[in-house]
Amino acid sequence: MNMKIFISTGIMAGALAMMSACTGQLPGSFRLAQVEQTFSAQLEVNTKIDLLWVVDNSASMDISQQKLRSGFSAFANKYMQPTWDIRIAVITTDMYMAGSGFSGYLGRTIPSTTGWKSNYIYSRIGTFVNPAWNPSLVNLATGRFDGGLKYGELIPLWGPDYARLLAGYHDGPITALCVELMPYFLSGVTSCQIRDNQAAYSGTSHCLSPDTDAGETSASQCVNTVQNDTVRSGKAIISTMPPAGTAGDSAWKQQLINDFMINATTGSAGQGSERGLSSVLQLISDNEGTATSFFRAGSARGIIFVTDEDDQSMTVPAEPDDDFKPQSYYKCDQASLVGLNGADEITGINGYCCSEEANNCTYGSEGTSCPSKTVDGYTYTPSLCPRDDKLIVVSSVKEQLDAFFSALDDGGSANYFVASIVPLTAVAIQDMQTARTAGDAAVGAIKTHAVDRGDRYLELGALVGNGSLQLDISASDYSPILDEIGRAIIAKKSTFTLARAPTSSEDMLVNVIHANGTIEWIPSTKYAISGKTLVITDTDLVLSFAATDKVSINYQPKSVN
Repeated sequence: MNMKIFISTGIMAGALAMMSACTGQLPGSFRLAQVEQTFSAQLEVNTKIDLLWVVDNSASMDISQQKLRSGFSAFANKYMQPTWDIRIAVITTDMYMAGSGFSGYLGRTIPSTTGWKSNYIYSRIGTFVNPAWNPSLVNLATGRFDGGLKYGELIPLWGPDYARLLAGYHDGPITALCVELMPYFLSGVTSCQIRDNQAAYSGTSHCLSPDTDAGETSASQCVNTVQNDTVRSGKAIISTMPPAGTAGDSAWKQQLINDFMINATTGSAGQGSERGLSSVLQLISDNEGTATSFFRAGSARGIIFVTDEDDQSMTVPAEPDDDFKPQSYYKCDQASLVGLNGADEITGINGYCCSEEANNCTYGSEGTSCPSKTVDGYTYTPSLCPRDDKLIVVSSVKEQLDAFFSALDDGGSANYFVASIVPLTAVAIQDMQTARTAGDAAVGAIKTHAVDRGDRYLELGALVGNGSLQLDISASDYSPILDEIGRAIIAKKSTFTLARAPTSSEDMLVNVIHANGTIEWIPSTKYAISGKTLVITDTDLVLSFAATDKVSINYQPKSVN
């Protein structure tokens, strides 16, 4: 627990030696004098925990985000104690879009959109309001984009502030333009037209508690659009410590749960090139060291990835070409795509476009085959794959994280763990691929094999160690998954290192000393000894520690050395 140590020795040992010389040998007189160590549980040091959640916000993630919201209540009630200094932030797997290398792409007009008419927007032209960032975006008489539509106008938060933990950015679903060019957003389970009608819904209440009897779902109620951007917690960083004058009671804890449920609902309108590792590095580059810094010196840290695809973090040119985009450096697997959809939809210029021959083809110029993977005897081929030579090496990501956290702690060891909530098994991958294919068909999109085991996230966790976890995103209930993360946190805050190894737990007296002077004895059944390390094994006891408590350990050492 890294708690301060106070040692009281010497006086009692001297008194016992004098008594032995005067009266003869006392029982146990050849035993070494007891040594007492008192650990002071100071909240600002010992319960400081920073948990960064990196949640995939691509088109297939609505179901997983719902399970994350549902499972968090039990996690928060158990672990997010107001006497502990826990902070939580949620970012997305497309936070890398804040990088300067994508500024040209964001300012580029989408082909064939100049003068294009959106039938959806025209159907509600009477209530459509052009955004302040482009008052002439839509011709309010015709529903046409007279000046065209830029890529950056589909997701207006993309840009230089996107990797900052600012309210209005990462305190709710990512804002997107509800329009036909976003088929999953408009026609999928999100049904953005429901929340796009700002006159019908406003605020977070229906996202937190949808009226299922009226046909509402969290997938369609947890949505932010350019017209109605009101599903916000107002807190990009959530803290378990209540402000001065606010009681840390059940109402406060419920507010924490509500805030996380909103923040963890990142939406599913984000960039389909999921780059969780790059997004964490972008956060460190753009956010840390500013007024919105998240990671703190002396804290225990966890980075938790939630995604149904493998990481695709790639190097970005210092001076990108004019046509550089998030889809650059991708290969496509033509054979499997043709098998899923037929050749016409795949090889034609106006289709998905996986062809080396077609001019201006979206994919194919980098290659038309992807390597297959085998998981538990099941072999599959992802429909798209990044070029291996462009992928950022995972060990390099680990080195950058280590350097950042070590510098934050003035040269200390990098104190963090990684939890990867990803597809782990063949069953998980097959089930999620089947669901994704059905979703593709429902919105009239090209069917793809997009779900993939998160090997690069798992590799990072293996390199980091320190209690890192591998967890299955396909689980029907996320409560056990989140409980594993909670127990990993507690393990880092329940360990005490003694000056010398004790003889045994039978020679120990362990107490909690409370600020009011009362003393609570900790029985040996609630802690374990290994060498010089004492670990309190009772989770509830550890969670009950307050800032003013001390843990007093009185023990018999094995030797004087």
